[in-house]
Amino acid sequence: MKQRRLTLGVAASIPVLLLAAACTSGGSPAATGSAAATSLSLWDGYTQYNTGSSPYEGLISACEKETGITIKRTVDQAVGDRLTQAASTGDLPNLVILDNPNVAQYAETGILVDNATSGVDTSAMKPNIVASGNYKGKTYGAPFGSNTLALFYNTDMFTAAGLTPPTTWAELEADAQKLTDTSKSQYGIAFSARPDAEGTFQFLPFFWGAGAELTDISSPQTVEALQLWVDLVSKGYASSENVTLNQQEIRDQFTAGHAAMMVNGTWQLNDLDKSGIKYAVVPIPAKDGGNAASPLGGEFINIVQSKDPAAVKAAATFVNCFVKPDNLTGWLTGQTYISPYADQAEAQAAKDPRLVPWVSAVAAARSRTSDLGSSYATVATHLGEALSSAVAGQSSPADALKTAAAASN
Repeated sequence: MKQRRLTLGVAASIPVLLLAAACTSGGSPAATGSAAATSLSLWDGYTQYNTGSSPYEGLISACEKETGITIKRTVDQAVGDRLTQAASTGDLPNLVILDNPNVAQYAETGILVDNATSGVDTSAMKPNIVASGNYKGKTYGAPFGSNTLALFYNTDMFTAAGLTPPTTWAELEADAQKLTDTSKSQYGIAFSARPDAEGTFQFLPFFWGAGAELTDISSPQTVEALQLWVDLVSKGYASSENVTLNQQEIRDQFTAGHAAMMVNGTWQLNDLDKSGIKYAVVPIPAKDGGNAASPLGGEFINIVQSKDPAAVKAAATFVNCFVKPDNLTGWLTGQTYISPYADQAEAQAAKDPRLVPWVSAVAAARSRTSDLGSSYATVATHLGEALSSAVAGQSSPADALKTAAAASN
């Protein structure tokens, strides 16, 4: 099963909706005024989990049985774009799966129902994970698993070269140089530098590891972080193809032996193990040592506004079932995500040693919207364009970031 982060199309701006436009319930008979909703519509972008037997579909099925609510599911990888378009017509679903940094963006439009209104309960979850669903003092939806990034390295290659994992940027570049072998089409390191939010996601540990902040994406610290990526490519230690590769393709480069190190996430573990490659995981180093902060990844299940309170009530019942620890087990195992519940996360690590470093990493991961709120999506898009442009040699890091900062204001 191909595993990947949920990718959402993000509009540059979304108009704040009138309540009447946001209140149509797409797919629930409760919208006609029935006493109880027995069918709800759910939109998600998990095209890879549309097989009839995936852990995600199993989670839906379990809660259909537990709640008596039937789910009418619509799958579209660009679910964010679809939601934006539907907002203008009012033809909205009852439930939607959103990448966590997009929750605040859609909450701002008035599309989503906050948890205090709906009755969704996240009180037992880890605060740093729930924080991605916060907007103006209210929480929207619930996380059902989290991930973050770290540095994977090929243990055979490191042993053969007599190297240890890098703990600073200087060591990272030195290791990448020593591990590059053009005769074998082997690069020292791989990372996704795509001109979009996925590239930004991969860049954030270096961005934060340089001391940069999202409130000033053209700062000297950001320039320094981007210069590191530019240098790794220009010196031949990383492939110029990184500007087109997504995180799954980066994984494929790593498993094929074309990269000795890669920046990637916990969701890749099962496929890495299937490949038979020998690898280990360490935190991405900050510039001068220590662990760089990594971005919190994962998705939220959210309730969409409806004219009928019964539809919202039923949606909350389904969501509370969906995020129960016992119900999440199969999904978390299949996705190698970390539970939003501290005790369940510790149990995951005790059962699966591969997850030990990831439980700590997720517990310390940083919400991408904590500084910018709903503006993050726009900034992430422009930052991704800047880093890709600079890595491709189309502009200097400073110039690319100045352009991104101007476009984000």
